[in-house]
Amino acid sequence: MTFTPNKLSKAVLLGMLTAGLVACGGEDGKDGADGVNGTNGVDGSAGVDGAPGNDGSDGENAPAVTAETLDPTMLKRVATAPLGAEFTGMYLNEDGTFFLNVQHPSGGNSTADSAGKVFNKGTVGAIVGTDFNKLGNISALDLPVTMADKEVVMTSVGSYQVLLQQTDTLGDGKNAGDIVAADNFSLRKNSNDPDFNGAVSDGAGGFYLYTNWEDRPGGMSRIQVSGLGTEGYSSVEPEGMLDFSSVDGTWVNCFGTVTPWNTPISAEELYFDNSASWYSMNGSPVSVAGYLGYPTDGSGAWGNPYDYGYNIEVGVNGTATAADEANVEVEKRFALGRFSHENAVVLPDNRTVLQSDDGSNVVFFKFVADTAGDLSSGTLYAAKMTQAAETSTIAEASFAIEWIELASATDAEIEGWIAEYDGTYAEAKHITDQQINDWAEARTGSDIDGSGSIAVSPFADNRVAFLETRKAAEALGATAEFNKMEGVNINYGLASDWWNTGAADGSQAYAYMAMSTIGSGMTDSSGDIQIEDENASCGAVYRMKLVEENGLVNVSSMVPAIVGGPYFGDRSVNECDVNNISNPDNLVILDDGRVLIGEDTGNHQNNMIWLFNDPAI
Repeated sequence: MTFTPNKLSKAVLLGMLTAGLVACGGEDGKDGADGVNGTNGVDGSAGVDGAPGNDGSDGENAPAVTAETLDPTMLKRVATAPLGAEFTGMYLNEDGTFFLNVQHPSGGNSTADSAGKVFNKGTVGAIVGTDFNKLGNISALDLPVTMADKEVVMTSVGSYQVLLQQTDTLGDGKNAGDIVAADNFSLRKNSNDPDFNGAVSDGAGGFYLYTNWEDRPGGMSRIQVSGLGTEGYSSVEPEGMLDFSSVDGTWVNCFGTVTPWNTPISAEELYFDNSASWYSMNGSPVSVAGYLGYPTDGSGAWGNPYDYGYNIEVGVNGTATAADEANVEVEKRFALGRFSHENAVVLPDNRTVLQSDDGSNVVFFKFVADTAGDLSSGTLYAAKMTQAAETSTIAEASFAIEWIELASATDAEIEGWIAEYDGTYAEAKHITDQQINDWAEARTGSDIDGSGSIAVSPFADNRVAFLETRKAAEALGATAEFNKMEGVNINYGLASDWWNTGAADGSQAYAYMAMSTIGSGMTDSSGDIQIEDENASCGAVYRMKLVEENGLVNVSSMVPAIVGGPYFGDRSVNECDVNNISNPDNLVILDDGRVLIGEDTGNHQNNMIWLFNDPAI
């Protein structure tokens, strides 16, 4: 493999990390404890002793955990999903409940669990009976062997409580998963894809649980839960589906987060990078036209492509706790950019937001709000990655991050720009690739397309940065090579403790990023990222140290923490080793720094959740 000259050598990158040019150096971690004895094998033989714990070290300098270095103390299987399903909506509530959904399970599943629930449709639920905020040392869950175990949710701790299943009747007269048109009456479809969960206190000892339904158009349900005991919540009130007509509906509501000011953020996952394709009569824009009440044959008004692809803040103006879900206010946060949002997480300065972008050849984004606790205006950035040179494997390929400023704007400004693209199918209004290039040439003062001249911007504003965010980022020099960038997350408590004790003086905190599959631009022979690894199909999780920079929280490096595999391409099932992660997706960081890793994989017969004890912590 050929590496480009601008790559940093491993020695140089390490020196930058140590000197604080890339990230502030933290104190060395404590020696890890010796591993515990392994559990008995399925054949009755004694399990092997756990290996001694690794020395702790700065997160940037600790080697990534791979199949070769993995020991039983580092990674434990916590849960397995029913056949055909992935786990979504991983959310650790303040009461210790671990909310967890079963998305698109096989319709052929017929086994009932101990509570009589069959997992053949989308399910919203939680692992109860154990406090995940005080999880402690746990035993690993055995891999399911019998068909009965493969068709239900299996857990190593507590039990799984079903709170809501697709088509269950809701208090508003709709069914769970119903996607209703903008008229709030006409049923467009019923979704099998519950995703993000976010819980907000109801002020009376219970919680409002908001759940995405990941579809085209998308939706969100709200249920109220209370009376938590060892068997779960004794009161479950399935209230209804939220009305998104005020923002012209939503698109593929995927993962999300809850802000420090207690508003859920629902991420719209925009599965296309070419706005012209919005006018090709494919199924999804047609569904949006139907939602809006427009002709679905393209004979009249058509949905505006720039109405979709944003983070949606739910429950603004304190309405997340409104007694009636019909009164919950929503706002699309245009200033955070338009791309295939997987997740956005607010850092402890309450201004900086890390944002993951799902798909092929995608970008890592950051947003800095003008005012703490207010995402309606700010500055958008995109990451330029520099890979350590002469490192082709996932485990070795650490990155330094430079943030390229795209532009600043307010939601109100952007909403005005979006309105200029309202129109008909025949008009096909959108920003062209040439306009994006010309805007970028004017911004950078360089001839990007090799035409021999520097273009004049076709716009008197920076709309390109917010309406064609991924293409704008690439044109300005950001790295657009990541593949299947999934959940990014922090433990807000740990991060806040670190930040509030002097920005770099307390216990160090980290953000984690799931890269479901290492492929596309990450594994070709050009650009900023060049990885060659036989386990690329199994994915990896990266660690990013939080640092202080100019009075704000930042990340300046991305380091592999754990790599999936080995990969067995000749297998028909379980192509990625079942004793390691495969295609990580949702992430949750516990109060002690351990990481819960959820899978979205076809390389394990049953998707799993893992508890990762990162040796760098």
